[in-house]
Parts: sequence; C-alpha cells; structure tokens
Amino acid sequence: MCSPKVHVIQSLTASALLYPAIGVNVIPFGLATVFIDLDHVIEYANDTRSLNILGFFPYSRFMGQNAGKNFLALNIFHTFEFYLFVFMLATIFPLFYYVLSGFLFHHMADQVFLIKIGKPFVRAFFVIEYFIRRRNSEYAISIKDILKKEKKDLVGIDNLEKWLIRWGIK
Repeated sequence: MCSPKVHVIQSLTASALLYPAIGVNVIPFGLATVFIDLDHVIEYANDTRSLNILGFFPYSRFMGQNAGKNFLALNIFHTFEFYLFVFMLATIFPLFYYVLSGFLFHHMADQVFLIKIGKPFVRAFFVIEYFIRRRNSEYAISIKDILKKEKKDLVGIDNLEKWLIRWGIK
C-alpha cells in the first residue's frame, strides 16, 4: 500500500520501459496502475460515511500508520474476483489485458511493500476470505476498531480530531 506518489512514479517508469514493446497500450496500463487505488476511496466512504474528499487524506494516513494493529482491509479492486472480472472483459475487449496488467503490476508493488513491513496479509486477496477472516474479533476492520486499541499512531495526522467529529466517530 504504497503512496499515490510512489504508484505514479512506478507507473511512469514501467510505462516508459514498456512503450517500445506495446506502444500506446501503455496508456491503459499506466492509468490502471494508479487508478486501481480508487477502491481506497470506496473504503473511506464506507468506513466514515463521508464523501468529503479532503477527509480521505487524514483517513488514509491514519489507516496506513495503524495497519499493523491487526487491521484487515477489503480493497475490492485488489481482489482475485475483480481481476477475474477484468480478465473476462479482456476476452471481449482486448484493451483490458493492459488494464489487468496494470492492476497486477500495482498489486505486486503493494505486496512487496507489505512483505517488507511484515504485514503481507493486511489486505484480503479474495472477497470470501475477507468475510471469513472478519468474523475473528482480533481483526480491526474499521477506523472505529483501531481507535479502540490501546496503542495508536497519531503522529503527523493533521486535524484528525476535527475529522473524527465530522465522521461521527467522536
């Protein structure tokens, strides 16, 4: 779960390297590499019941800093089922093979990062896996669950208290 800036750099670098081989098809590849993370906005809206995009950034920072607190995420665009759906689209519309490649490239980069920080299973790989694992009370599945934990990392999160009130969490 690298930062958007890191994914943009990865996308531009990979697209530049792939351009000689796949030409303009680097466009759907590169865009998919970045825009797959829109599922984090869905997670934010679901968790906070807010569509205020300005709140997304403190939310993301808080969740990123506290992912190690037995957090379990369902990022729907990062699941096997979604990849299978895009693959099926690709059999009809071949352009989606490049979209799928961008998604998988992005997911691989995320997974390498999660392994490096010792949290390779913070994100469910399958939708059914998420619903099975979330029944275990040791997992935090929302910002509210993380806030109940004794140790929280709140360093560098601007206006978090304000946002918690706006989201109806405090």
